[in-house]
Amino acid sequence: MIEDITREVLARVKPSAKDTDHLHALARGIIVRLNAKAAEMGLDVYAIHVGSTARDTWLRGKKDIDIFLMFPPDTPREKLEESGLELAKSLCCEYQERYAEHPYIKSCYGGIDVDLVPCYRVPDAAHIQSAVDRSPFHNAYVQAHIDGLSDEARLLKQFMHGTGVYGSELKTQGFSGYLSELLIIRYGSFMEAVRAGANFRRGTVIDIEGHMDKTVKHPEPLIVIDPVDPRRNVAAALSPQKFYEYIDACRDFLAKPSIGFFFPPEPEPMDEPGLLRALDARGTLLLAVAFRTPDIVEDTLYPQLRKGAESVAGMLERHEFRVFERGVWSGGGWSALVFELLVWRLPDIERHYGPPVEQREHAGRFKQKYPDAYIDEYRYAVNLPRGHTTAEGLISDCLTECGLGKNVAASIKSEFVLLTGASLLSLGPGMGTFLRTFLR
Repeated sequence: MIEDITREVLARVKPSAKDTDHLHALARGIIVRLNAKAAEMGLDVYAIHVGSTARDTWLRGKKDIDIFLMFPPDTPREKLEESGLELAKSLCCEYQERYAEHPYIKSCYGGIDVDLVPCYRVPDAAHIQSAVDRSPFHNAYVQAHIDGLSDEARLLKQFMHGTGVYGSELKTQGFSGYLSELLIIRYGSFMEAVRAGANFRRGTVIDIEGHMDKTVKHPEPLIVIDPVDPRRNVAAALSPQKFYEYIDACRDFLAKPSIGFFFPPEPEPMDEPGLLRALDARGTLLLAVAFRTPDIVEDTLYPQLRKGAESVAGMLERHEFRVFERGVWSGGGWSALVFELLVWRLPDIERHYGPPVEQREHAGRFKQKYPDAYIDEYRYAVNLPRGHTTAEGLISDCLTECGLGKNVAASIKSEFVLLTGASLLSLGPGMGTFLRTFLR
């Protein structure tokens, strides 16, 4: 049964020979053009093809080409960025300038997305000057060890896609392509990787080369030592949530194999009647802080969104508004911090506690400040008007006092709106899909 499933999955995700030949021909053409342009510019630079399309572990429909521009290690950073961008921009007229650790170019060539990334050609990973300098070493390692296992890697990647744990970008915090390839290299097949995953525990260590630097502490739930860098955990970006979701998915697949793990049905977006019914049944309030999405890359945006959601949730809890769930969303030019509240309205009064009765001096000052003070068991207390009786009022007045992250804070300071209930759907069709999983 499992063989039938994996055979069907591969039939759907494995690129055709025609697609593979076309992609590799494009990559070779890009490299020839860039190398010629580098020589014309007088640069000691050459281009290489890296990533899943270079390693033959890519999935049909998810093709892109990563080209790294290899600069001498003594090149000043400013020169690398300036010349690297100029060289990359020469490939085509239309492109987008993106930023990670340093700028790179995203463009389209021959109908395929192409990332052009300047980096340093260092002798080994111990001498990297930026994080992207490791990628050529990752590429070489996988190419040397993945022989005969490309389809197994494709199966694991699609399984991770289908179960929602694939992607190391900070929006997802899941498994990277390189990490999934290392799991296949370590375990030898998709099924063995799944069997191992079903038994993962927090603190599991995978050290393929047996060269882990034990002086480096890794607090992450899964520790996969980089074969090219003994100090680095390849799984550092994997969140506990995605780690445990993967374990659960592996166990469920082994118990009851199904192609649905690889190709789950698309969640049906919640419409207004459905959302209102769900909230009525739950007896909760849905509240969102919505604002224009800052013009930053997702890997910068999502940590700031999560920081903001945690900070606002903390403020709500400190003021006795109980938060049942919090989440973040971004799409269509808008971003939102989303909360489901168990308590969103409070009485007009609150009890404010003072010092214990035994503390005579402090007690005297408290009674002088609050003539209506009374004793509640062993300490003084007084009933005061509550500063904020609604969660909306608290957020409206105090949102900018929360820790929001630089770019999110600037956007919120410019303008934000508070939305409740079905009004969240006005942010765009993606919100309905988000709420389907948020209100679990």
